[in-house]
Amino acid sequence: MNITLDEIKLQCRIDSDDQDDLLQVYLEAAKATIENYTNRKLYETLPDDPPDNAQEITGDLKIAILMLVAYMFENRGGWNEGQGVSNFDLPPTVRLIIERYRFIHI
Repeated sequence: MNITLDEIKLQCRIDSDDQDDLLQVYLEAAKATIENYTNRKLYETLPDDPPDNAQEITGDLKIAILMLVAYMFENRGGWNEGQGVSNFDLPPTVRLIIERYRFIHI
């Protein structure tokens, strides 16, 4: 499932094009963060011979990515002011969505 810049801007409530480059960076960072947390490789469309930990971006994962991009955009300082540095974690709603996608190799 593709994530467009227009969808990101809608999620972040941005009307101008001034932040487009930054939003693209946040998109890649959000995907990488979710990949790292879930131990999965995210794909817009699965390749013909996907790795064991491959995961196509589903509707709920798309929402989690959009929410994480918005969180990164709104909290450019690195963490939410209400959290101590030692308590930094993914936003609870994002974590709730992606938790079930965790890939644990046994």
